[in-house]
Amino acid sequence: MRRREFIAGSGIVAASALAGCTGSKSPPPRKSNVFQTIETKSGKLRVDLEDNTWVKSRYDGGGQNALADPDDVGGLSPVGGARAKGKGGGGGRGATGRATGGYASAPKTGHGRAWWHGGDYADDWYENHQDEVSKYGVAVATVGVAYLGSSAAMEDDKPGAGPVPWDCRVDNPDDTEACQIGTDGWYRVGAELREKNGHDFDWECVDLKVDETTGSDAGYEVEKQWKVSPRI
Repeated sequence: MRRREFIAGSGIVAASALAGCTGSKSPPPRKSNVFQTIETKSGKLRVDLEDNTWVKSRYDGGGQNALADPDDVGGLSPVGGARAKGKGGGGGRGATGRATGGYASAPKTGHGRAWWHGGDYADDWYENHQDEVSKYGVAVATVGVAYLGSSAAMEDDKPGAGPVPWDCRVDNPDDTEACQIGTDGWYRVGAELREKNGHDFDWECVDLKVDETTGSDAGYEVEKQWKVSPRI
């Protein structure tokens, strides 16, 4: 397992970026397998990347470098795919309730994260468009961590899918990077993805809430993780 450590900084409040489409006929977010665990330890926000990172895409690579998909041969649901169905807050198709109480009812991924813009329609869409979608192995070119603000700030101005101004950023993340956690609140962890022939698959992100703990376990803990992906 490849381990990366980050301590999320508090210096920059990220601006909104690349808001997702919200039309009633918009496709669902893409499925992917990038982040294994994200947790706090000793004041650090620690990110574990998956050993086998991949995304599903309608990119036409001519059949080259596409991976076999267990969904197509009756295998188990892939890590990162929705396991449960539900509805979140308003603001577009699928679950959108970051910082507004929609986490509990949102559909969950294989890692237990709420699936932003996921919902009942997603499985139907993938089934109806399976001939258009391929699965590609990817490398993580860059990892970033950004402080997004308090719950009130997130409720007023939630960023869409994609990169934001990163407080911590590391290219070719084989080393450890660190920035101090300055406060509790909402953070974004992002990974910029490249296919081995150089195709840019943009960013996969997880938005999460960091709470301050007291008593003998004083420090920080991660709650309410949302998988935030561009639409396929």
